[in-house]
Formats: sequence, C-alpha cells, structure tokens
Amino acid sequence: MTIQQELLERVAGRIVVTSEEIEEEVKQILNQSTEKNYIYRKFAYPLIKKGYLKKIRRNLYHVTLPRAQSSQADRFLVASRIKQNYYIGLHAALEFYGKAHSYFNKVHVCVRPEDRFDQFQYENTTYTPYLTKDITSQIITQKYRGETIKVCTKERLFVECVKHHNKIGGWEETLKSLEGLGGIDFETLVGYIIKQNNQALLRRTGLVLELLKHESVFYKHLEQNTVKRLQNNVKGHNQYLIKGKRGPLNEKWRLYVPTDFEEHLRGI
Repeated sequence: MTIQQELLERVAGRIVVTSEEIEEEVKQILNQSTEKNYIYRKFAYPLIKKGYLKKIRRNLYHVTLPRAQSSQADRFLVASRIKQNYYIGLHAALEFYGKAHSYFNKVHVCVRPEDRFDQFQYENTTYTPYLTKDITSQIITQKYRGETIKVCTKERLFVECVKHHNKIGGWEETLKSLEGLGGIDFETLVGYIIKQNNQALLRRTGLVLELLKHESVFYKHLEQNTVKRLQNNVKGHNQYLIKGKRGPLNEKWRLYVPTDFEEHLRGI
C-alpha cells in the first residue's frame, strides 16, 4: 500500500478534515516530521485533484470518498473545524438541540475578536463569525458523529436567544424555538443572567420566562422563588421591550411591552 493509499484509508471515515489533521496522519505514516508544503504537494493535492477531498476553505476539506460517512458536509462539523477556540451558539445551537422552529442556512460560529474569520459559504450554508469575549462560560463538549464539538449549554442558549433575537430570526422564531427547549436548569440560568449585569437583558429574560411558564410544558416547573430572585435584581428606570414601540407597562419587569407581543408565540 502506498503512502497516499494509506492516507486515504485513514481519512475515509471522516466527514471534515483540516490540513493539520492531514499533516499529522502523514507524519504518523512516515514516522517522521515532514515539511507541510511537501505534504500538501505530494499527498493532499493529488487527493483533491482526484475528487477525494473537496476544499471548503483554506486548510479545511470535505471528505468525498464513496465510502465516506456522508456525501454532504455536516454543518456542525464544518463549524467545529474553522477555529480551535470557538463554540456553536445562537440559532445553530437551537438546531443542534433539535429545537429550532425553522431551518436556517446560516451558522454562527462564536469566537473571540482575535479569532475572527471571513464569512464564507459552502454547500448553500453560510458560516459567519459571532464575536464574544467569553467562550468558556456555560460551554460544553459533546460527542457528535464520531467527533467532538463545543456548544453552549441550554441555559446560555436561552440568554443568547433573548439578547440576540434579531439574529435568531425575530421574536416569533425566538419564542417558538424556546418554547420547546426542555431540560433547562432555571437556577443556573438565573445565576448566569445576573452575572451579565445587563438590565435590559435581565428584564427581557424574566418576561420571556414567565410567558413560557404559562405556555409551555417545559417551563411549568419554573419556581416562583427563582423568578423572584431575578426580579429582585431589577433596578433603574422603565425601559422598552422593543425600542420605540409603545405598550402597557409591565410593572414587575419595568418594561413597556407591546400589546401584541404574546401573539408572536402563537404566530398570529
């Protein structure tokens, strides 16, 4: 068996592979350190020409062997290979948990500002960076299709959805998606939101939690003491739930809430 054939054997079970992973495989086969440009010219490029590897972006490839796991590049695996320090969040995390109300052709890969990358598209899916300074709080590692990926917990996801409802697809998509997001530890969620020290976000979160408690079976066990803990941290003047849109004042959360807000959940 040639070195190129052995490399094929090693990557055949993968869906997405990086240049670094190819280099490591070749070094193990040769049992010696080898210059990466030589590895690309001698081993990776011939596989690309034969159609066994398809370039997703620089240093990232889709394994397209007939016996590879899938003919499609899994969006979560692609997202997990763009940057070493990252996590999958926002609507993509809703999709990962199987709770998104709608399917999006965009994946937000959450990275630190210094790890920003240029947005790109592959197989009708757009991969775009979402910049955040915190990529460690409430982030977990999950086994997925033989690989490991990093995704935010459901508690952080809830907060992200409320904070960035515009990136989720608007309030209707946000509420309908969160409605089915079961398994949330509400004490953990409240502790996380309080640490954010963001009044607008805290109030919105409290409002949405109470709305879902009345509308979704997954929120029925939300205890009043937990809600009270959140409410006790409400400070300052009244705010608008939606900037520039008037509505009655919810005195509990000190928010002016449009009269039709709850209808987003019902899709009316």
